Amino acid sequence: MQLKAITDKVVSTDKISRQSLLVGYPNSSNPVSKNPTGEPPHQRNALKQTPIVTDSAALGAAISLRDYQKLAIAQVYAFFRTGIKSVLLYAPTGAGKTVLAAKMIVDAVKKGRRVLFLVHRAKLVKQTVQTLRKQGIEPSVIWAGWHSSPDYSKIVLVAMVQTLQNRELPPDIGLVIADEVHTTAFYKLYSEKVVPTYGGTILALSKCFFVGLSASPWRTKATEGYCHLFQAIVRAPYPQELIDMGYLVRSRQFGYDGLIDFKKLDTGGNGDFTLKSMESVCTPVYNSEVVKRYVEVCPERKAIVFTAGVKQALDITAQFHARGITAECIIEATPEKERDAIFERFHHGSTHILISVNVLCEGFDEPTVEAVLLARPTKSRALLVQMCGRGLRLSQGKSDCYFLDFAENFKRLGLHTKRFATPLCPRGSSQAVKEEEEIELKTCPNCGELIPAMLGVCPKCGYVFPKKAKNPPPPRPFGEILSPEQEKQAKYLRKYFYNAYWKEKKEILNCDTDFSKRFGYQIPNSWCIDAIFQGNSNLMLYHQQLYLRFLRQQCSNQDDLSTKEWIKLMMYREFGDQSNPVYRAWWEILGLSRPLKDVEQIKLIYRNQCEYYANTTYGRDMLELLSLAMCEALDRTIKPGVVVTWSNCPGYLEWMQPFKVKSIDHGMEQAELEGLRDSVPISQLLAA
Repeated sequence: MQLKAITDKVVSTDKISRQSLLVGYPNSSNPVSKNPTGEPPHQRNALKQTPIVTDSAALGAAISLRDYQKLAIAQVYAFFRTGIKSVLLYAPTGAGKTVLAAKMIVDAVKKGRRVLFLVHRAKLVKQTVQTLRKQGIEPSVIWAGWHSSPDYSKIVLVAMVQTLQNRELPPDIGLVIADEVHTTAFYKLYSEKVVPTYGGTILALSKCFFVGLSASPWRTKATEGYCHLFQAIVRAPYPQELIDMGYLVRSRQFGYDGLIDFKKLDTGGNGDFTLKSMESVCTPVYNSEVVKRYVEVCPERKAIVFTAGVKQALDITAQFHARGITAECIIEATPEKERDAIFERFHHGSTHILISVNVLCEGFDEPTVEAVLLARPTKSRALLVQMCGRGLRLSQGKSDCYFLDFAENFKRLGLHTKRFATPLCPRGSSQAVKEEEEIELKTCPNCGELIPAMLGVCPKCGYVFPKKAKNPPPPRPFGEILSPEQEKQAKYLRKYFYNAYWKEKKEILNCDTDFSKRFGYQIPNSWCIDAIFQGNSNLMLYHQQLYLRFLRQQCSNQDDLSTKEWIKLMMYREFGDQSNPVYRAWWEILGLSRPLKDVEQIKLIYRNQCEYYANTTYGRDMLELLSLAMCEALDRTIKPGVVVTWSNCPGYLEWMQPFKVKSIDHGMEQAELEGLRDSVPISQLLAA
């Protein structure tokens, strides 16, 4: 059965009554198994006579929802009310995915709707049962490893998908919730058994609803997506928003390049690097670098390490032991009791480092983790987000978490706190949402922090990078259809503007005079558009402020009316109707009303803004602009033409702030300001 995707569909939830938030009524018409329990008929018939809820008032009394959680659930129910039956709910680490699920289960139970909750890991079974018991619900568990047999008469059933694949489905299910849906939905059980059984041949007519939960709803293979299973998606706040709200700790990333030869890595059928090829590059020498860097950067921090395979995990564990650091290793073959004992020791601090091979990615909830070591490469965004999510949870005395990337994962896939697009359709589909190109990252040589490559000042330590040379984009052909003679003239004009800015070979002030002398008529403005920046709309704000600064530098009197009109014309010639000739000083770009003298405060504002825009899908333009502003803020040279503020300015002259420097008397350490009769001590001036 195929479902039509309604990607990114939005339903207004402004007016939603309490009654409308409850999820429907039980479904008794769906095709179900005739004897799911294997019990005698008289015991099965008792199902209909079993009291569903003994004390509905007590259900969910312990649930306290945050505002965004209420909104997310309201949006899910709003989709249901429009006739949509299946919704994917994206809730990243810290958003409270378990609480969201518990609330929806409680709502369903209060209406007598039977619930099937699907998981794929043993630890998730235990966590779910504990959560539901706190809400007054005693679920039945369908799992071969559970201590008791399943009771199919219970209104809520928690099932391990691996176990349910070999059993018949429970009857009369009205709500199916698939946890970690990026994995559970891709078991054949879900698409070939659960959805057809409870959804019927026409999903729109079904009385059963489906919810998929995931903190990382991305598939590595470009041909895989969710639109065949879910009709709409609801999004909780992304990680950086949760950090800003105070629900997650701040993230600090450190990158170490050149440790892996990526030419030796092969891609497997699942879209990620193969285990064999990863083991060939994650050698003992590589592992020693991982251990060495950890000891150098954050030896006091409790850490978890993600490795490619068992061989690497055991080697790193041994290398930590050799340095006197208590470390333990968990692999897939580690028995459940031994795992629990290791988790307990790690929680209480007797074990300082926990090394894992694909065990800690899901279901591991230890808020005291202070550092995450990525000692393996991956092409999977979902896996990267899962690994890093283990370190962001709040804990007493914990203000941030360090992420040490030894495989260039952040540079390849983007920062894990970023707002990534979450389309339902595969990336190769025509319906898929086109994603913004990843923001390139670089490592600060002073502090080792991974930061956006366009920044000229490190937002973490304040290191000022050497000024980069201009990197002009290659000229592109002009699109207007012209006569051969006009083509030559247009080419000359566009090259004139291009060279004047990028190569400083022409005086752009003379452009009109030079063109009219050469060809006998005025410049056609339409011939100039995009001549310099080649129409790069992704950096429109940044390029406009760059060009404004360039044009202002060409003029002796920037405030003259004719100068302002010329700048306005030149801006229109380059940017057309999108031109915005409003100059923004560095403090305005940083969101300030006037220049600040306190450099540390400026750095803090800069750091916070960089952190925000580095984690947005469309932040590249603002990051370039912030870098420009910060470089100007740190250049405090007082010289003619510079705009300044006067710290000791008399009140009656305050309205004239800021001032422009006319001349400097270095011997007297005095500056002459435009509009003032007397000179002012340079020490009282702050460059704007």
